[in-house]
Amino acid sequence: MRYLGNKTKLIPFILDTLESLGVEPGVACDPFSGTASVAMALKGAGWRVHAGDVMAASYAFQVARVELDEAPDFPADLLAGGNGRGSRLSYERLLDGLANLSPLDGFLTEEYARDEEEGDQGRMYFTRENGRRIDAIRAAIEDWAQSGRIGRRRAQLLIATLIEAADRVANTTGVYASYVKTLQPNAERALELRPIRPTAPVNGSTGSTAFRGRAADLLRGVGAVDLVYLDPPYNARQYPGYYHLPELIAAGWFPPPEIRGKTGLIPDEDLRSDWCRAGRAGAALESVLGAIDADHVLFSYNDEGLLSRAEIAEAMRARGIADSYRCATRPYRRYRSDSDGPGRTYARDSVSERLHYVRCG
Repeated sequence: MRYLGNKTKLIPFILDTLESLGVEPGVACDPFSGTASVAMALKGAGWRVHAGDVMAASYAFQVARVELDEAPDFPADLLAGGNGRGSRLSYERLLDGLANLSPLDGFLTEEYARDEEEGDQGRMYFTRENGRRIDAIRAAIEDWAQSGRIGRRRAQLLIATLIEAADRVANTTGVYASYVKTLQPNAERALELRPIRPTAPVNGSTGSTAFRGRAADLLRGVGAVDLVYLDPPYNARQYPGYYHLPELIAAGWFPPPEIRGKTGLIPDEDLRSDWCRAGRAGAALESVLGAIDADHVLFSYNDEGLLSRAEIAEAMRARGIADSYRCATRPYRRYRSDSDGPGRTYARDSVSERLHYVRCG
């Protein structure tokens, strides 16, 4: 999934930095997990990871990619024509069954999908065909979860799979702050459910977990760990507004939420972050650092963030052993949701990621 701040391309830099600092695998906490790319990489490098985020979509990815060690099977009687009580279906076979459900005219289709050829004036995030398929699949997952036929982890795996499938056919330029006024080629393709592969534990490092909530709450809840990796929002763009459709798919519409505005924003006051407010980001950093009980802290932040390098360095030194503070820098190509044009010109093509490190014990 395309996601602001995703660290997939920077994972070698992060792992190499930890190695160069002599930080060996143990128990890690990643309380700003996003799409869980770093949590996956840490788990794959031998860490037991406690992942977290305030967003419901992130929680689905955490469960699917980090908490699960392998893809589970499912009761065969979830699908029509199943082999009866006690028999099982593979994850891939269940996805085939979900893909063949009868389309449903539901809340998502009504509010976020329209047929360009019919000339209606609705929001065009999806074609009506894909909207109806998303409605049918999400309703089935909700029914199975609420009836107890699948548990939490299986439900979140299916939700994460649906979010990724929907993102591939979303009529956007990469974020959901707006939709494109004509259908893009990707949006005209049929929705396709592709399996997500959970990260297998390495060296017996089982027991990774997922958490939905504020970073400080997760940090206080997990207690002492070897490493805390911090990757908070760095600018004024609030994630609930930029990703309200993945968040809606994750949380569901049972009952439908009150939506607002041209893009159909969902209620999000409890999801907004002080990290995205210039006057509050410093206090947010102090609050999170104060909740940490760890031997090592690694803080990922780029050079366009609301907090300056000096502010972060001062806070990190105050939290840990001052002379252990280090900062590693790596340039990378910046995220672009569109190209330069009459309405936008990017100041530069690259930014620098800074990894601030301090040892605490």
